[in-house]
Amino acid sequence: MSKLNVVRSEGTDHLSVIHKAPFTNTDAHSLYDAVLQTDLHFAITGWNAYAEQVYGKPGAMGKNLFDIIDIDFISGSVDELRHELSKNGSWAGEVIFRRYDGQLIFFQTTATYIIDEAARPVAVMIVSHNVTDVKHKEKELETEQKKYSILMNTLPQGVMLIDADGKIEACNKRGADIFGLTEEEAVGKQVASSTWKAIKADGSVFPLTEFPAVVSLQTGFPQRNVVMGIQLRMDSVVWVSVNSEALIRPGEFEPYAVVVSYTDITESKKTEEELRRSNERFYHISKVTSDAIWDIDLGTRKIYRSGAFRRFSGYASEQIDSTLDWWFNKVHPDDRERVKNKLNGAVDSGVERWEDEYRFECADGSYKFLHDSGIVLYKSGKPVRMLGAIRDLTEQKKLEKQLSDEQVQRHKAITQATIAAQEKEKTNISRELHDNVNQILMSAKLFMDTAKRIPEQSNELLDKAIEYQLLALQEIRKLSKSLSTSNVKTIGLRESVNDIVNNMKLLSALDVQFIFNERVEDKLSDDQKLMLFRVIQEQTNNIIKYAEARSVQIMINEANNMLRMVISDDGVGFDPSDTSTNGIGFINIISRADVYNGKVNVVSSPGNGCTLEICFPVH
Repeated sequence: MSKLNVVRSEGTDHLSVIHKAPFTNTDAHSLYDAVLQTDLHFAITGWNAYAEQVYGKPGAMGKNLFDIIDIDFISGSVDELRHELSKNGSWAGEVIFRRYDGQLIFFQTTATYIIDEAARPVAVMIVSHNVTDVKHKEKELETEQKKYSILMNTLPQGVMLIDADGKIEACNKRGADIFGLTEEEAVGKQVASSTWKAIKADGSVFPLTEFPAVVSLQTGFPQRNVVMGIQLRMDSVVWVSVNSEALIRPGEFEPYAVVVSYTDITESKKTEEELRRSNERFYHISKVTSDAIWDIDLGTRKIYRSGAFRRFSGYASEQIDSTLDWWFNKVHPDDRERVKNKLNGAVDSGVERWEDEYRFECADGSYKFLHDSGIVLYKSGKPVRMLGAIRDLTEQKKLEKQLSDEQVQRHKAITQATIAAQEKEKTNISRELHDNVNQILMSAKLFMDTAKRIPEQSNELLDKAIEYQLLALQEIRKLSKSLSTSNVKTIGLRESVNDIVNNMKLLSALDVQFIFNERVEDKLSDDQKLMLFRVIQEQTNNIIKYAEARSVQIMINEANNMLRMVISDDGVGFDPSDTSTNGIGFINIISRADVYNGKVNVVSSPGNGCTLEICFPVH
């Protein structure tokens, strides 16, 4: 048997002696030690006064300890106790005893064999030390520590406890997070660690001797709102506002530690820097732009205006009132209420952008057209500022009016040209009817009259009269076809253009090529198809009459919702800059394309043929 931690019995009568006068000696144990003696099967054979007080129950003697006493093992178990006793002669652990009144008592307990002279176990001594008060204090301390931990880890600020040697003894979660560390990584770290490079607001090195924690440790004085930049990496700086408070024990003069609290102000520093840069940009922009930059404080209704405003308005600095009311009074009376209501409405409705066009009275009494736009800036949901720019539209408005007048004149010219073309067409038809059809019909009548006078030749003369009548009818049909609306709607654009191509081949020796994208038919309306047909009809007639061409190409294609038609020839060409060559037909082509927002482009030069291109959007 291994060496046992035992109590020796002096003779066989010892147990009975103990039973009769159990543990009256208090020298060996505290008054708060409950001492029991059991046999080897844990039947109670004796106890001291405190054990009797704690455990005492009528008829307890001779009963198994674990049968009559309500005990829970905090560490170990009954089986472990038995095993340890048999192996080592002793066991130690923590138990909770539940008294008859429900009170819980915490014990630190040891069980030890009592052996005889032959070193044989004859009994078990169980000593339980009452640690209930200690346990309650530990629980209270644990509760307080938990409260402290919760409080510290819910603070929005970082908090550190730093000892007199500059080592971090404690750090809350927020404090570690700010520096990209865990709490475990932060604790034990030196404030003067080489991994932390501190900088000032101007970018210079922040000396260790000026660290708030160091100053408070050396002087005992608190430090307030010290701004520091902690460069964690080459591309990362955390800006903090630091407070420090020295801890000094009563009766002592030297701080033994310092509490440091700090707030992450990185975002506010970025905002501050961006505001500084924004103001700088605002200043430089106002110097170089022709637009007048303005800034309204909505609280005071004061306006800052850049120098460009004075340049276009003609007002001297001393003539300009910085109030919003002065500005409104210079707006044209017909525009004033609209501008005022629109600007105030933008501020009241919470929109971010405002813009308007209005007339503004200049120093010389004239009015200029202005385009004014701005944005509303908010703070805590309330509008505080407006920033904007004014552009002088006076010259642009003059050009727009000039362009509008030119467009009116152009439309008048097109209308007049169209009327002239129609009159010309009527004259041509009248001439065709008079000079051609009328002459043919007169010839037919002459043959008929002669047939009456010369009966022997009547058959031959009547045949001639019929021949001339058919010829006149053919000519009338040709005229009718040229005047009538095309049957594009019936047979489609492709077939209608094919008719033109076939007629060109019959009437001339031209080599005509026609390229057609099948998607076009589905993309075009009937009116658009008719427009293209008329343009092709007009241009091919011009080619036959004037171009002296050998070949012609007609191409109609569509891509990306844009139709493109090209008619090109290798004829004599012309100079597009020579207005004398731009006749009624060309004007008609332009006017037809204008209806569908089309663009007409002509490329030609004398001796190099002509290319006519029309493009317009389709869906």
